[in-house]
Amino acid sequence: MNLSQLLDTEILRTQQELGENIVASGQRATGRTIAALRSESAPELGRLLGPAHIGVLEEGSAPARDPNAKPGRAMVDDIRLWLEARGLGLNPWAVATSILRKGTRLHRGQDPRFGRPTGTLRDVLAASRARLRQGIAAETRRSISSELFADFASKTAY
Repeated sequence: MNLSQLLDTEILRTQQELGENIVASGQRATGRTIAALRSESAPELGRLLGPAHIGVLEEGSAPARDPNAKPGRAMVDDIRLWLEARGLGLNPWAVATSILRKGTRLHRGQDPRFGRPTGTLRDVLAASRARLRQGIAAETRRSISSELFADFASKTAY
């Protein structure tokens, strides 16, 4: 397996594992975060991209810097979809305003399901980095060996 294949394989595996971990942790509501995960790769580059809010799964969302901030329409709509998916009959504008004022329950340490950080992202990414380090080291050793000894068999004294 060459470096490009190694990166492609690991990025796709990490993407799959992140989705599975989000579901297993109970943090999946609408599925839009998982659907927004995508990978990009080039011969010596692999990237896993996700929505801007994906870090909130790990640490929660802090309050807005501006104490008088008002939720935008997009935020209220996203929260409405989330509330519907969770089957909660709360007012989306009130929830959005509460998040802007106080942060999420996860950020405040008041979510009984999770400690902070949750490990939803961190654990998967740490395992992926370890596999990549191991795979790159093995590929480098194989590549160096094949280059050093490429002509060895044909130029021996036998």
